[in-house]
Amino acid sequence: MTIKIAIAGVKGRMGESLIQSGLSNNNTDIVGVFDINDVDMSFLKNAGLPESIKTSKEGSFKEADVVIDFTSPQALFSFTESAVANNTCLVVGTTGLDEKHFKVLEQAGKSTKVFYAPNMSFGVNSFFKIARKTASYLKNFDIEIIETHHRYKKDAPSGTALKLGEEIAEELKYSKEQFNFDRQQNQQERKSNEIGFSSIRGGNIPGEHTIIFHGDNESIELTHKSFNRKIFSDGAVEVAIWLSSQKNGMYTYRDMIS
Repeated sequence: MTIKIAIAGVKGRMGESLIQSGLSNNNTDIVGVFDINDVDMSFLKNAGLPESIKTSKEGSFKEADVVIDFTSPQALFSFTESAVANNTCLVVGTTGLDEKHFKVLEQAGKSTKVFYAPNMSFGVNSFFKIARKTASYLKNFDIEIIETHHRYKKDAPSGTALKLGEEIAEELKYSKEQFNFDRQQNQQERKSNEIGFSSIRGGNIPGEHTIIFHGDNESIELTHKSFNRKIFSDGAVEVAIWLSSQKNGMYTYRDMIS
């Protein structure tokens, strides 16, 4: 069965990649694209999309089985309302979310199907499991997470870096209170049971994440590098296909992998 998908924020940094992933997947049809800026016929033609597809948020949510969103935290409130109203599945890859956004996603999951992942790459989500396993062996090592992204990325640390920290913290029974985001403001000796975060911004880097486990006389580094955005858009389309066959609820990559 072919899944009908729509792409939110189609003129954004992920838009072109999502279009290509949707067009190249034999199991999906793109039936809608929309953006905060108008989507005109010339855009559709240049993107290789038919002029008949929906180009508004309302039309896209009504026509699609699944809407894929990589836009902004602010848009999430409106998108979840539309997803519930139209019984449309929603795949969210937006980062920079906080507790109120997750509550909205969980509430929406009571009425429709919702999937959230700060990183849609299958490799990165496998990396989370590798990080947990490594942490379980190196419980007495100091842990630092370093992430690097393009100059346009606004949130820091990245959602992927935070997810890495959360996975490791869960494995080691740490709390988020043990995350250290700013050593400049907290100038003191490093605590033995904290997880440090550092962010680098520059160039056009899609994403690079390194976890360093520091021992007294040795260190181990785990790194994942993204070479382009295709891994995120391909992953999001595969998630959309998977989500369409699930029951109502809020899902993550852990549900999909298991």
